[in-house]
Amino acid sequence: MHYRQGESEIDDPRFFFSTQGKKDLKAELIATIEHLINDKSDDENSTQCIYPSRTAWIVEQLPQLNDHISHPKCTKLHHDIQTLNAKQITLILASAHINSPASAFGHTFLRVDANPDTPLLSYAINYAAQTNEDNGFIYAYQGLFGGYHGLYSVEPYTKKLKTYSDLEQRDVWEYPLELTQEEIDRLILHVMELQHFYADYFFLKENCSYNLLWLLEVAKPNLELTSKFTIKAIPIDTLRAIDQSNLIKETLYRPSKRKKILALTQELQDEPLAIEFATSQEQNLSTIALLSPTKRAKALELASQLLQVRHAKGELDQKKYQHSFLKLLRARSQLGKVPHQAISPPTPPREGHDSTRLSLSYGKEQEFEARVKIAYHDVYDNEAGYISGAYINFLDTAIDYNNQKLTLKELNLLDIRSYAIQEGIFHPISWQVATGTKRLFNQELNAYLQAGAGITLGQDQLFGYLMLTPTLYYRHDEQLSMATQMGMVYNPSSKLKVAILGKKEWFNKAISYQELTPFITYSIQKQVALNLKYRYQEQSNMPSREDLILSCFFYF
Repeated sequence: MHYRQGESEIDDPRFFFSTQGKKDLKAELIATIEHLINDKSDDENSTQCIYPSRTAWIVEQLPQLNDHISHPKCTKLHHDIQTLNAKQITLILASAHINSPASAFGHTFLRVDANPDTPLLSYAINYAAQTNEDNGFIYAYQGLFGGYHGLYSVEPYTKKLKTYSDLEQRDVWEYPLELTQEEIDRLILHVMELQHFYADYFFLKENCSYNLLWLLEVAKPNLELTSKFTIKAIPIDTLRAIDQSNLIKETLYRPSKRKKILALTQELQDEPLAIEFATSQEQNLSTIALLSPTKRAKALELASQLLQVRHAKGELDQKKYQHSFLKLLRARSQLGKVPHQAISPPTPPREGHDSTRLSLSYGKEQEFEARVKIAYHDVYDNEAGYISGAYINFLDTAIDYNNQKLTLKELNLLDIRSYAIQEGIFHPISWQVATGTKRLFNQELNAYLQAGAGITLGQDQLFGYLMLTPTLYYRHDEQLSMATQMGMVYNPSSKLKVAILGKKEWFNKAISYQELTPFITYSIQKQVALNLKYRYQEQSNMPSREDLILSCFFYF
């Protein structure tokens, strides 16, 4: 019944037989048994066909009830279960989408495998908010405060792959789970029941990842997963909770189409004709006729991959896509197998730091600072297990202690930075948005709203960015600024990060401010890191200030 802290987390009133069922399990149990006894119908809308999960549980507890209830055929229910033919359940994590705020934390769902050797024929169990909203601010507001209905759904796995790996260019991680056939059957039966009903969707807590935990708890009643999450349930944290319960058999990596395209582009970098052919709007096969069979095969593979991306984005109609794609496939089929460079998987997500961070800092100016970040990953954190250049802070709060006085230094409600690297034939725009309050000028708190865009060049290990970020500040009156932000970030290993960050900001009151911050972060262990940074600050008509700050990061 998804019952927690005194009430069910299912919000659809049709889910309950008792008017008090959402908050009274005993009343709901009695009402359900009464409906089972009194319902003599033999159609798809009977109690047992719509509520198969709770029916099975009640009959298991009260076997004598079988003599007092009818037994409808439930043809559609049995057909759906047979279609799934579930023999294995695999947890899927689609990595964060660097250019989409709605997907900044990543996404988890379950795959139902009839045969583990043919995953592309499997089905996916997904929980998601039901919305067609395109406005990011409205989506964020509604998602944070339960403005959408969340529903479970079952659809082909290939459809999910097309969305995440191909269109959104996200890596996919697959984790087969340790479940018996009895436990798998119980999970599937529960999904068959829940797909009829909604729950209010909350972006941080009752979201895609959290609601999958209920399915696993139903499958294995001795599991304690949902109780571990009270404020937030971020996909990477729920993945670790499942891992700590010894449910994961192995880790499998499926690179995104973007990474496959970049790998092919790298293999063809010494053949300009091949790149020209693959990236052209109309592929003329004579362009690559003189290339070696191996290079020609790779050029055709690259062209077909890019064609799929264009089609997924809606840039090609179905007829033109099919004609061009079949032409490429026919040409490629004549060339046989060719060797490819292996795509090295990044650090698995479950090996990265936890998403909440407590920072304790001390500066040479005798200043102590305590900072708490509810979620999730920022530029000072080591990148292992996360997407390089993708940073999101939620409720990042800093408090200073200086001269025996506590002071709120800043409160960043939301700060998203997408330093999307322009690499190969991909040229995404980097962007950032932020809002909150921080101290400016005479150390007074000013509310601010910031948005900006720019470019990022390099690769995951070493990249540099340049951003233009106009900002609106407000205290007693409005204050506008324009800033340039730039930085160079180097990730030599999973434990070490070195960077230098710079900023120059011009205000509309003839005031300017600049800051330079080189830093180094070293992870002592996965959940503890040390950060050392030097900060130089300069403001118009004021003496410059410099500080050396040592911080200890604790992740949980």
